Order: sequence, then structure tokens, then C-alpha cells
Amino acid sequence: MALISYALVAADKDNDLIEPRRPGDIVQVPGSTYGGQYALKWSQKPNNVLIVKKPNDIKTEKAFIQVANWLHQSQPDMNIIVEPEVAEQFQKELPFVHVIEKSHKEDYTRTVDFAVTLGGDGTMLHLSSLFPKAAPPVVSFSLGTLCFLMSYKFEKFRHVLDDMIAGKVGLMMRMRLFCSLHQPSGKRIEVDGVEVDDRQVMNEVTLHRGRFPHLTTIDCFVDEQYLTECVADGLIVSTPTGSTAYSLSAGGPIVHPSVQSLVLTPICPRSLSFRTVLLPPSSNIELKIGDKSRSQTEVSIDGQEIFMLHKGEYVKVRMSKYPIPCVTHISDGAGWEKDINELLKWNQTFGSNIQ
Repeated sequence: MALISYALVAADKDNDLIEPRRPGDIVQVPGSTYGGQYALKWSQKPNNVLIVKKPNDIKTEKAFIQVANWLHQSQPDMNIIVEPEVAEQFQKELPFVHVIEKSHKEDYTRTVDFAVTLGGDGTMLHLSSLFPKAAPPVVSFSLGTLCFLMSYKFEKFRHVLDDMIAGKVGLMMRMRLFCSLHQPSGKRIEVDGVEVDDRQVMNEVTLHRGRFPHLTTIDCFVDEQYLTECVADGLIVSTPTGSTAYSLSAGGPIVHPSVQSLVLTPICPRSLSFRTVLLPPSSNIELKIGDKSRSQTEVSIDGQEIFMLHKGEYVKVRMSKYPIPCVTHISDGAGWEKDINELLKWNQTFGSNIQ
């Protein structure tokens, strides 16, 4: 099951095609071409699709069966891939699906041409965790709560997937973060004697005092230069995509997903002058648990995983070179601007309705 290459076409200006390439060759570096919005162009018809669904939800399970059966019937040559627990749950209804074991995550990157998510924003964050390197184009259908990252209503799935397979969709290259957790010696931290792997982060890395009553103390460094001592409930490093999540609730700014940047936001800081700092994408951030900290500090990765850090241990965060290519609307007025108005109710007065 070999990967199908694709090209990107600038959606907002006349531009030549960026040469077709395997998805692993499409990487982001500070100031790179791969930011913003593009149109997708397949080199040939995609062969392998991964479907990821929200767990333990009857509505999503029905939608999943519907999408899988429709793809199997309309695209009989296409391989439909699911996670092992999903294949086990639906082995009677969907005997034709393929499985990639969790212990072989690299096979997702080597195999999947595009992915479909069914659920809410948490489902998209889970999908991101399946791709420790290059990620395929992802088309998302809203079946969750907020669904800020889910571009389409489920009722439109047949039309949208037809366009996806035909290469008639737009892509937003959403930046991710690269995160590693370290002991004072510089080695990776361990859990039950096993080193914690580095992580790709779509929304945010959060350091928080958790259940402990005392404020946490975090020494902040940028490009190996001391920035400040953060005494607070915690600290968030978010992507532009994550700027509308926890960082926004903590008082951070809304950042357009095309703007390459790292957003450093304190959570209830002791100093009232400590406000969000927007850092350039070339920044290397190090957050070290200070000697003055009176307890452990929790580290949360996209709200999906939690690790514990002790004094002297630290987190390194920088821009990842592997973005998530998210299928999005190009010119129908249903993009990011509409999302912040309709979903976040941005700058609306009480009782107002956006038309």
C-alpha cells in the first residue's frame, strides 16, 4: 500500500504548482512556503484512507458505519484503515476494514493517503498523535461539542469525500509543536523504566500545578537565554491553532492558523504584569521546574496525556516541521473568520446574532 503524492496550489494568488511530492517531504520551517491555504491536487487517485472516530458515542458509531460502507461501495479498490479497537468492535458489520497496530505508528505515515475524522476537536487531536512525523490530508466531520477544527457537517460527507478523492478541496497547513521531556541530566524522562517518546502537538503543551495547592515555579528560557521566572498555576505553549483553546481561556490572544508563531501564556500568574508573549517560529523554548517549586508539576500534551515533572526536570518545545494538512473551505465564506464568529461568538454583544 504505497503512498500517493500530491501537489499544493496557492489558493489566494496566481502561482505555479508546488511540485508533487510524498507527504513526508512537505515540511514547515520558519518562513517556509508551507503555511496558509492551498488547493489539493493528487498525482493519482488515493488508495488508502484512515477513519478515526470519537469513542463511546452511539451517534458517532452510526456515522462511522455509514461512512465506511459508503466508501467500500463507491470506492471498492480503496483500502479502509481503522484503529485495532475499532476493527474489533465492528468486525461483524465491517469485515473489510484493515488495521494498523498501535505499536507500529510509523506505518500510518507510510501508508495513509488521507484521513477522515468523525467527532469533535478531541478526535482531531487524537489523530495528530498517531502521526509522529508527516501527516496526511485530514477531512473532519462535526459530531462533537465545539468542533472548531471540524470543517464540515456530517450530512455533507458524500459530497465532501467525492471532492476529496477528486482533489477538489482546500488545505490549511496547521502548524504543530515538537515537544520533549527531560531529566536534569538531559536524558528523556522515564515512566515505569521506559523513556517517554518525543511528541507532536497540535494545540498546546501545558504545565500546571494540578491537584497540588501551591503555585508552581517555572524557569523560562528562549533560545538558551533566560526569559523569566513564572510563578503561577501554570504555563501554556500553544500553536496558532491552539490559541483558541486553553490559551484563550487563560487570557491569550487569538492567532490566525496561518501565522507561524509560538504563544506563551501564563495561567493565573502571581504577577499581574505577566502577560502572553508571542514568539517567532524559530524559537526554542525550555521550561524548567524551578528549585523554589514546592511540589510536582503536571505536563499535559494536547489534553490527551499527562506526565509528572520534578525539580530540575524540563520541557523543550519548538516548532515542528510536520504540519497537519487540514481540509478546509476555500471560497464559500465558511472559513476561519466564520468559525470565530459562530463558534466562539467573538466580539458579539449579548443577544446578538451573526448573519
